[in-house]
Amino acid sequence: MRERVLAIVNLIAQYVLGEKNTPISEQELMAELISVGFEADEINDAFSWMETIALQPQVKPETVTPLMNLPTYRIFTDQEQQQFTNEARGFLVKVRTMGLLSDEAQEEIIDRALRSAEDPINEQEIKMVTILTLLSRSSNLWLREIDCFLENDWKRIYH
Repeated sequence: MRERVLAIVNLIAQYVLGEKNTPISEQELMAELISVGFEADEINDAFSWMETIALQPQVKPETVTPLMNLPTYRIFTDQEQQQFTNEARGFLVKVRTMGLLSDEAQEEIIDRALRSAEDPINEQEIKMVTILTLLSRSSNLWLREIDCFLENDWKRIYH
């Protein structure tokens, strides 16, 4: 049945696109499709399918993520791996993957943390550096995320 519905859609498209070179009304189209062996239910299914496709919301080009805008994954150098605990690196990876940090912000956080620490940087310290960096960039935009970081409430970030 699906193949027959697709054949009907193909014929309708040919008429709509003018390949048959003669304008035709919906009733004439129905009569012609029935005359070549298609059933009324199949024709209605084809029209319903076309209507469903036509009414689907179009994806705007700006909502499609181009390949170049996909999040990047940073590889930590040997020195950085020694200076950050696993939890601190995991925190940075997590907030970057969630889209809360740009590449530039992540680099700024890593740079600030490395310049200010003498001992390995733990998760709480990297959270504070992240908060300070985000606050310095735009304090009002990040208040909810900052609360979530401090309270380890990751579910709230998604909502």
